Amino acid sequence: MNFNVTLVLKHVALYGVCVFGDKLTDLVQKPALLRACIDNATHAFIGCLAAEIFLQCLKYHISRQEYCFLLFVATAVSSLIDLDHFIEARSFRLQVDATHLDRRPFLHNSAICVATFVLLMLTKRLERNRSSLFAAAIFIAFSTHHLRDATRRGIWIKTPFQDSSSPAVPYVLYLAFVNIIPHVICRLLQSTYSSVPKLRLVEMV
Repeated sequence: MNFNVTLVLKHVALYGVCVFGDKLTDLVQKPALLRACIDNATHAFIGCLAAEIFLQCLKYHISRQEYCFLLFVATAVSSLIDLDHFIEARSFRLQVDATHLDRRPFLHNSAICVATFVLLMLTKRLERNRSSLFAAAIFIAFSTHHLRDATRRGIWIKTPFQDSSSPAVPYVLYLAFVNIIPHVICRLLQSTYSSVPKLRLVEMV
């Protein structure tokens, strides 16, 4: 199959997961555990598909092991971010405590996205390892997760110097950014890895 057609199909799948996951999350209100599972699975699938689109553009410069590892990292992190609800609540009671916090949990602070992007740019210059690929997978996981949440609560940034939230992100912008981010990261890294031979997975971390 032609690469461009494949890429279009992947974006259609990503768009479909975004919209269908949100519609299903809104539709299923009870039980709370099922709704939380649907919401979290949607985050995971979005992170997975966005990372796959990013990794596809580097397929000639990474090994199969690296591809599988990075895809797993992006998927797992996209899902595990929501554990901060339970950590912040200090309770495993989903409906009573974890979803009724009086503040945003710490992993939903979008300053993490900024820090991860800075790390990505710094490690991009290191040609003897693949740290930038790991940073890219983490950035994709956090940025897609935060953008999806931002359609309801806005983007929250807390640093020692400020604590502020933006208005809710328009849904169409969320869909656009989620689809654009993998290509932006690909562009940033493609020039670096096009001149570097494949490295073994153990050299990456």
